[in-house]
Amino acid sequence: MLRTAVSTLALMMATVPAMAADWDEWSDADMSFRGSQWVEPKDWTELGDGTDSLGFEFGTRYWYSLGAHSSSVGGLDKTTEDAAHFVEGHLRIEDARTRTYAKGLAGYAMAVRGSYDTGLRTGETLDGQIGYIGADMGYMAFGSTEPTEGFGPLLGYLYWNDSPRTTREGYTTNTAVTDWSPDTGQWSLGFDSQDDNMDIHALRLGVQTRAKLGEMIDVTAELAAVPYAHVSGTLGSHSSNSGPASYPVCNVTPPDSCPTYSFQSSPTTFSGWGYGAMGELMVGLHPTENLTFRLGGRAWYLQGTHDATYTRLSVTPPQLQAQVPVYADDGVTIEGYRDPDPLYGAPSSGTEDFIQTSNPFSLMRYGLLAELTYRF
Repeated sequence: MLRTAVSTLALMMATVPAMAADWDEWSDADMSFRGSQWVEPKDWTELGDGTDSLGFEFGTRYWYSLGAHSSSVGGLDKTTEDAAHFVEGHLRIEDARTRTYAKGLAGYAMAVRGSYDTGLRTGETLDGQIGYIGADMGYMAFGSTEPTEGFGPLLGYLYWNDSPRTTREGYTTNTAVTDWSPDTGQWSLGFDSQDDNMDIHALRLGVQTRAKLGEMIDVTAELAAVPYAHVSGTLGSHSSNSGPASYPVCNVTPPDSCPTYSFQSSPTTFSGWGYGAMGELMVGLHPTENLTFRLGGRAWYLQGTHDATYTRLSVTPPQLQAQVPVYADDGVTIEGYRDPDPLYGAPSSGTEDFIQTSNPFSLMRYGLLAELTYRF
């Protein structure tokens, strides 16, 4: 047993110098071990090194935006002005081999303040819903020898919802008068309301340029035409003779007639198209190789026409019925009169659809843009 242990120990001691002699060669072998934790993730996969053609940028933006709406529906001119604070995320992927890029962005207004004039009343805009999400693809076809810089065309799409909250005009939810009293002639309708809402689906065709001014500064700019944008939504502030403030009782008897009242009985929806332009210009500062601060401005403009549709309910209220004669036993002689049963007749009502075509509108949003970007 002892002899076996001694033999094993001697063999191990003889092997160690051989391993030491081959250590340099063995340690230079291609071993796929991950580096220590301080190595950036991009270095684990060789992203961003000289053999990789892809470059990535991602970050956040702040957009202080001034907005202005203008529209006319049914002879009512409406204007809205606001200031909105946007938080935006963005991503850009570049391929140095093909000189192409793809980028995406999404933003939402965290606060909206302004004023409105609907043609019927004025007031303050205290909130609302404004946001956007879109993507572009481009080709740096001309200019710089740097593959991700230069000048070239872009093609993109933008979904944009621009809906500052203004007044909410009521509309009846009734298609007929169902709540009325045959004894008193009282009647009523149910009402609801909706906020303004404008959805925009815009096609973007344009150009972008990017250039370095030394090692620390760059300039980016883009200008895009919007040859077509589909617009649709709801006009919460549209109203045209929404009916009486109260529900009057009709106490005249036939053959006299009762007046007819008209109520809007649906929200006003619209659908149409527009065109315009979008642009931005930013100057960037590179405090490190991968970090960039940019500051500049952005402006979006759209105009066009839309058709507005809605429904109206016409109501003739319950009418007081004529008294009924009381006959004597002979069936001919009238001894007096009594109230009818029921006292009031049933109301009459009906709905009619309306469309108002070629209503003009315009929309602008512009302001200061600040960006913080990481690149690898």
